[in-house]
Amino acid sequence: MWITFKKTGIILIFISLAIIMTGCAEDKALKKRQSQAKQDLAKSFLGQGNFTAGLNELLKAEELDPENAEIQNDLAIAYRFMDLHSKAITHFKKAIELRPNFSEAYNDLGYTYLILSKWDLSIKCFEKALENTLYPTPHFAHSNLGYALYKKGEYKKAVESYLKATKYQPSFSKAYHNLGITYEAMNELDKAVGAYEESIRYAPETPVSYFYLGKLYIKLKKPSLAIEKFEETIRLDKTNTFTPEAKNLLGKIK
Repeated sequence: MWITFKKTGIILIFISLAIIMTGCAEDKALKKRQSQAKQDLAKSFLGQGNFTAGLNELLKAEELDPENAEIQNDLAIAYRFMDLHSKAITHFKKAIELRPNFSEAYNDLGYTYLILSKWDLSIKCFEKALENTLYPTPHFAHSNLGYALYKKGEYKKAVESYLKATKYQPSFSKAYHNLGITYEAMNELDKAVGAYEESIRYAPETPVSYFYLGKLYIKLKKPSLAIEKFEETIRLDKTNTFTPEAKNLLGKIK
């Protein structure tokens, strides 16, 4: 009889533990779903430029799922949007700690160091991002690496990085544009023209490469081509970023 009661007690204990474990699993799954919903809402706010609201939702998501590397990375990006770079760096590092092969976080951390003009630190981050052969968007890290090398005056290495970026993503306009800037720094002006033209080819509604190409045509003593590019710059420049200087240069040419 005692043995029967003992067996029954053990069975009840196992049943209780199973119920507790099931409840814990369900609670964890619920928190995951709630956290994901807040993270999605935060990204929507950030996309609209409402950084405070986005950050608020991400902090709630972090409370629900503190070991989520994606949330840590998004928190870092939100802080970077708000120019709170030290906090951004802290959360990027936490994301990498949670997921050591998190190439996107390495790239984002490297970009933050670019903003802070910390070229050597940024280069290390981009190189770490590129160590992961499964990184789905290596062209971003290659392009960013190229910019850091350019700022250090290592132009040949910068060119190599930009060319790798365009190899992975042949329509990557920004990489072609920065390649053009680097070729100009190397005084390889014909190659610079070609790079700017490729940038325009893949982003024909973006004024920046028209503007740089116009200035390059002045150097090359091709005023009619310079005029053409400056006029396109003015037509496309909705934010009036390049228009004042483009008009000034047009006035000197005509």
